[in-house]
Amino acid sequence: MLKNYFKIAFRNLIRKKVFSFINIFGLAIGMACTILILLWVQNELSYDKFNKNFDQIYRIVVNQNINGIENTNSKTPGLLGPTLLNQLPETVSYTRIGYFGQYRLRYKDNVFNEGNIYAVDSSFFNVFTLSFIDGNPKTALTRPNTMVVTETAAKKYFGNENPVGKTLIVEKSFKADYLNDYPNQDKKYIDRSESFLITGLIKDFPKNSSFRCNFLSSISTNNINKYWLDLWYSTYIVLKKGTDPKKYEKKLEKIVYTYVGPLAKSILGVPLEDFIKAGNQYRYQLQPLSSIYLYSQRDYGIDLNTEWGDIKNSNITYIYIFSAIAIFILIIAVINFMNLVTARSEKRSKEVGIRKTLGSNKIKLIWQFIGEAIVMSFLSVLVALALLEIILPLFNSLVGKELSLNLFNNFYNIPVLIGFILFVGVLAGSYPAFYLSSFRPIHVLKSGSIKGSRKSNIRSALVIMQFAISITLLIGTIIIKNQLDYIQNKNLGFNKEHLYSIMNAGALGARVYPFKQELLKNSNILAVTNSSQMFRTGIPGNGYLYNKKYGADPTACQFVNVDYDFLNTYQIKLKEGRFFSKKFSTDSSAVLINEAAERIFGDKDPVGKEITRVGQKDWKKTFKIIGVIKDFNYESLHYNIIPLILHLQTTTEADNYITIRIAAGKPQKTIKYIKDGWNKFANGNYMYSRFVDENLARLYESEQKTSLITTIFALLAIFIASLGVFGLSAYVAEQRTKEIGIRKALGASIPEIILLLTREFAIWVLMANLIAWPVAYYIMNNWLKNFAYKVNLNWSVFILAGVIAFIIALATISIQTVKAAKANPVDSLKYE
Repeated sequence: MLKNYFKIAFRNLIRKKVFSFINIFGLAIGMACTILILLWVQNELSYDKFNKNFDQIYRIVVNQNINGIENTNSKTPGLLGPTLLNQLPETVSYTRIGYFGQYRLRYKDNVFNEGNIYAVDSSFFNVFTLSFIDGNPKTALTRPNTMVVTETAAKKYFGNENPVGKTLIVEKSFKADYLNDYPNQDKKYIDRSESFLITGLIKDFPKNSSFRCNFLSSISTNNINKYWLDLWYSTYIVLKKGTDPKKYEKKLEKIVYTYVGPLAKSILGVPLEDFIKAGNQYRYQLQPLSSIYLYSQRDYGIDLNTEWGDIKNSNITYIYIFSAIAIFILIIAVINFMNLVTARSEKRSKEVGIRKTLGSNKIKLIWQFIGEAIVMSFLSVLVALALLEIILPLFNSLVGKELSLNLFNNFYNIPVLIGFILFVGVLAGSYPAFYLSSFRPIHVLKSGSIKGSRKSNIRSALVIMQFAISITLLIGTIIIKNQLDYIQNKNLGFNKEHLYSIMNAGALGARVYPFKQELLKNSNILAVTNSSQMFRTGIPGNGYLYNKKYGADPTACQFVNVDYDFLNTYQIKLKEGRFFSKKFSTDSSAVLINEAAERIFGDKDPVGKEITRVGQKDWKKTFKIIGVIKDFNYESLHYNIIPLILHLQTTTEADNYITIRIAAGKPQKTIKYIKDGWNKFANGNYMYSRFVDENLARLYESEQKTSLITTIFALLAIFIASLGVFGLSAYVAEQRTKEIGIRKALGASIPEIILLLTREFAIWVLMANLIAWPVAYYIMNNWLKNFAYKVNLNWSVFILAGVIAFIIALATISIQTVKAAKANPVDSLKYE
């Protein structure tokens, strides 16, 4: 019997090749897309969970709310970790991670510029689970000037040699003023090398680690800053199993009052309690390790991206979005499958009648139809797996992952796949199986078909659902694209065109001014400025008291160090007052503020007033406001412009960021001139550079990828839905062949016949729009809340998506309807 069922199933597949292709291929595309997205989601959710006891590991963050401006910082004081270990018994271990810097490393003739060197405690390997190839994790970083390297780094410098026991030279630069070893040196900048003993070799950090680097140096090499308001290190702790994080955070409040409180009082002139009572906040919070990658931006307001890409993060919002897309696409594919199987089942009503007459019972018929659906589901999975092998490399390059489909790497993969085949097969085959098996043979054999509207109503509802999902995805795609276009074209308050940036200008040291003069010799270079870092999240900030020296109400402001050419290079407008000038020797104690700072200070005439900087050791100083600049977006458009203070650079050392305005036209020769000048002054350090608009684009990398992925999957969803509509329209045209022949014989025109056949589908698409529009509005309105500056949700977008869906549906249906309308009435009337 089972053999007979399979034989009939394959005969039906071969007999109706077009329907079989649409069924199998449509479902296969849906399955392939779903599996692809689920692989990505699984990878995203796995970050940092390779660490042993990852659920006991937390990162300490500093949450501040000063005068209504909230900020969460992933950097903490250097003394926090040891203090927690000594004073809170729930603390099992800790480690600090500090950025070591950008240096040139050397081993014999192998010399490379590196930017991913980090200083960590010797307890780093007690917190994070990394595999040692050689060396002792307990002692590898206990001594100064020791270093642990990854396999990748070892291969780069030492080839196939074992690096443990060898010495790696780190070439550093120091300010001569700070070195007692060079009292007689005339030059202000000294180049010096330092030797690091390689004491450990580890495997590369797993790809699903939010923190990765190639060099870990001993933190004991550096002097740990002992000031409790200087935030330099990321502090990770391991808590005892069963510790309540909320209760632990309560104990952290005592740490704040004990160690930060006295400093706050010395700076503000009031106790920390008064500062808190004024509505401000300063506290330490626990961030679970497993939440760092996905939840930092949404729940903690921290952007972990660094220029060197050693710290990775994503956003849980995109997990929700892509999971929904995967489910939507699978639903569309399964609906197609169900619709076409149900539609074609009517043609088999006579077969059902004969089988019942010959003694087949209802259960056997049900299993026959479900079995045939399972066979088609199985074939669809085979096609889906073949498609995945083709598209997975392309998807990996798109999302920057190394996803792989290995069915045998987990024991549950094959059972899940079999379960999926059975689920889809039973789901698609159950309705026609139960519906057809319920009819009496005499009724079926008399008419040769089954009359009734119940099946048609269900089919209509399923098609409406398909198009509602497709239209929702299409609306989302259009709105995401509009938002990205808005971001790229918004007036940022400065002229971003033809600005070229160097992000590691600190490597120049005191050579920055000769470098600037060298650049300005080229007539294609119009202006050059050196400033602290911009166009990234995490610009430094401080508290500032307006027109007073002490008080519990400082204003949280970000600050940027600039030189005299900053305003001219960026072409930022001055609202009032003046900019820094070499004519005024007192400008070292002067500042400019932006309009946001002017508004929060509540003074329409701030020029000439004073502000006092508070917050860091030896930084308390009063400055005179000499000007107000127009607001400009120096951070991502995810955030509103907040108060900004411009300080004049007071040292001869280069800050991190050099911005160069070049003349319009072909920039290649100018950039080559810039690089040649860099090589002349940078002592062999590599130049990290790009255009400012490229820096800006990097702030929206995740949105760019989301837009592209959503567009691809939206088009695939519409394609799958169109396959189903094509199959249904062919079925409807076939069902109404005799009716079409009669109408044409009675004088109906071809347009009238086309209208007759497409009217029902048009109503379905219209109803789908009515469902999709409010759903899409709700989803996209929530997504746009991630941006401080955003497009309006214009109803023209919703109408456009509806029109596009209607045109696609109409074009798909027309292939069959035009063919049916043009058929010879004689042939139509001979049908059956």
